[in-house]
Amino acid sequence: MQGELKAARDRLTVVDGAVIVTHERPDGDAVGSLLALSLTLQRLGKHPLPIMDGGVPERYAWLPGAESVQPSWPAVPAPVIAVDCADQERLAPRLPAGWAQPVLNIDHHATNTRFGVVNLVDAAATATAEVLYDLASELELTMDADIATNLLAGIVTDTIGFRTDNMTGGALRKVATLVDRGGRLPEIYERLLTARPLAAARYWGAGLAHLQHQGDIVWTHLSLADRTAAGYPGDDDADLVNFMATIDEGRVAVLFVEQGGGKVKISWRTHAGIDVSRVAQQFGGGGHEPAAGASVEGRLEDVEKRVLAATAQAIPPGVHTP
Repeated sequence: MQGELKAARDRLTVVDGAVIVTHERPDGDAVGSLLALSLTLQRLGKHPLPIMDGGVPERYAWLPGAESVQPSWPAVPAPVIAVDCADQERLAPRLPAGWAQPVLNIDHHATNTRFGVVNLVDAAATATAEVLYDLASELELTMDADIATNLLAGIVTDTIGFRTDNMTGGALRKVATLVDRGGRLPEIYERLLTARPLAAARYWGAGLAHLQHQGDIVWTHLSLADRTAAGYPGDDDADLVNFMATIDEGRVAVLFVEQGGGKVKISWRTHAGIDVSRVAQQFGGGGHEPAAGASVEGRLEDVEKRVLAATAQAIPPGVHTP
């Protein structure tokens, strides 16, 4: 990765006023990485503009630098840096017509399409936040507590609290350094992994009531009616899919979340030996071998049938859940 790190460093050295953007329905790694990069560029005397479609989701609004995020693109075109986004089509908000392709694409998804002028993509990294840790080192930047907290948020959430198969000793040593720099690990763990509002618990209840199991797959769905009844404000799954991945009888967990506009968001979780990112790609999505997602147009029931059939075909024989 040294060549890519140097190319990214050289690009950041000359660019100023860049718009930083991430993927639709941003998770902890997307938000943490976007905020960490924005603060990093500020420390270098730059003037970045971080944006998210509609602003920072409420559960991440306490992270340092969140108040600087804008909800939409500026009126005048500027250089664009994408973080934690595997495909330019998933940028949110979408890249406006007439704007140039991103000058820098920083990510860790194996399915990344290399849509930037410079692509810093490390599929071996636990999170995009870990890639940014390496980039900060390349920039010879001493990370402060605010940057460290955002990078920790990305790593902690994408590894579900250091539980994923790609967690390494090297990544844990980086986590230790971030804690030493003032990163707020206990608060991150509490706010982003364990605490949840009552509405989210009610939303979980609806999904668990629909839970089904057949063969190697456990699955469920969350409808728009479920969301309304629970009073849940988001359009995500409130992290229910990560709980589903702990069920002993399933080698693959699949969660379908009905969206407005006739779309369904699908999330897959699995264990070593099963690559659900390839299934997600069949439906226009992507991700990692053990965790992937996609958004599909269609009725909830129809999408379920198609996706479950494709998922069953992708499960190789002889793979057992640890």
